[in-house]
Amino acid sequence: MKRSLFAIFLALFTLLGLAACANLEPGVTQQTKVYRDAPVEKSRLAINVRPKSRLYDSPQVLMYPFWVAQKMDNHMLVGRELARLFHQTWTGLDVFQTLAYDPQLVYRGPEQAISVARRAGADLVVVGIIPYLITGGSVDSTAITLQIRIYETKSGNLLLSMDQSARVNSKRTQDWILFSIETRLSDSPIAEAIASIAGDMAVPIKSWLPPTDEELGFADNSQAMTRNILASGGYGAGGQFGQGAMDARGMAAGLANGEGANNSLKLKVEFDFDSARIREESFGLLNELAKALKSDSLRGRKVVLAGHCDIVGTDEYNQKLSERRAASVKAYLTSKGGVDPGTIRTVGYGKSRPLVPNTSAANKQRNRRVEVSLDGQGGK
Repeated sequence: MKRSLFAIFLALFTLLGLAACANLEPGVTQQTKVYRDAPVEKSRLAINVRPKSRLYDSPQVLMYPFWVAQKMDNHMLVGRELARLFHQTWTGLDVFQTLAYDPQLVYRGPEQAISVARRAGADLVVVGIIPYLITGGSVDSTAITLQIRIYETKSGNLLLSMDQSARVNSKRTQDWILFSIETRLSDSPIAEAIASIAGDMAVPIKSWLPPTDEELGFADNSQAMTRNILASGGYGAGGQFGQGAMDARGMAAGLANGEGANNSLKLKVEFDFDSARIREESFGLLNELAKALKSDSLRGRKVVLAGHCDIVGTDEYNQKLSERRAASVKAYLTSKGGVDPGTIRTVGYGKSRPLVPNTSAANKQRNRRVEVSLDGQGGK
């Protein structure tokens, strides 16, 4: 008797738990039914080849329709549709800034795909191979294995190789006497499986893509500015900047290891061309900086303003220009922002310390920056 009561209570407890995470169809004269959506069950993502360092320019990417290696009817149509679903997921996740998908292409091997992508002006080409596919629709189990390969078009090198499998199982009804559990398949389990795989594969790719402004230490509000300045450790204090510039490879390695590049505050202060005159659109940014320097955390702390330039111009020209621009920022902060001039020291580094390679207009803008750090050569 006690065992029977325990079994009934256990069943009721299980029913209440399932009702919280599934659809319940209660019954009075008939057995209560609990409907549970079939989950996507995946293997561990296998990364067979990966880049050694991060990119520093946003690549132009071309994606091919998937090649279904398994013999089946309309395999090319199936490959186009599955690639379209994969492309939609990556586009929604902003995996690549530019990711074009051409459903009319036919995959005939990596060499041909690389050649076509190169002629189209793409830096990378994404190809997908499906060696195993079972589509049960809304009535039976679905399973897929997907291999994604990303090649560089200029060299033809394989940069990234990933494999993963996914299943959406159709399970038999589980009868618990008082109620039954029925697994419910969606209208398109294969779409769920593809989207789930695409989401997993987006993670390692995003860690390889160019760093964001936030990762590099840029900020536009006083709270973030204060945080980055406090984390700087101090220019000239024997830290990274006191030892010389970090090159692009060193920066990439540091970011890959999770060290980050926001070891000082970076500001995109706009100046007139060939001038140290600050443009009006940067006044708001400097007002936020003044607010940060007068905050409880930084009030009275000595800081250094460092001017930097991009690669355009001679070393001597950029050195003098960076010094003048740093001095202009100090003048604004003290005259307009009310910051004590005794707490600010200025230096210029010209083009000797690029934050990122000068390989694009966006990167050159990042290098034309003013950095703010705690002054390691001075006290409070």
